[in-house]
Amino acid sequence: MYGPDSNFVEWHRNPQTQETDGFQVKRPGDKPVKCTINLQLDYQPQNFKLDPRLGRLLGIHTATRPVIVTALWQYIKTNKLQDPIHRDTIKCDEYLQSIFDCPTMKFSDIPFKLNPLFQQPPDPIVIEHIVAVDPGETKSVTHWISVLRLTTH
Repeated sequence: MYGPDSNFVEWHRNPQTQETDGFQVKRPGDKPVKCTINLQLDYQPQNFKLDPRLGRLLGIHTATRPVIVTALWQYIKTNKLQDPIHRDTIKCDEYLQSIFDCPTMKFSDIPFKLNPLFQQPPDPIVIEHIVAVDPGETKSVTHWISVLRLTTH
């Protein structure tokens, strides 16, 4: 913990860490303590939070790279932005121009142009919690917090 009133505990999982279904928080005291738990998910495959402009355009907040590229390609096809003669060229509409800052781009350049628009890591899951104390309890309090294994597809 950092500071007498901060109630801050930080734990990082590493590749050697065993699978776990929870953790314990132990603290001295006889008063309830408010805590915030931030869970940063370990997405496999890796997910990215999108730049807000591109996210609004595609209707995606967080996704894998292939999902984002597919959504962008769908946007390009739906809005007929592929040059009919030079099929590897994308004619940017006003929205794509404002995001990518160019009037046209090659299809093969899309992955490179997307890289700066990927923000890492995606937003954590935030849980506000009160570590309560049973009436009459004056000793240390141990609080068990269960964590379920979440899978994403």
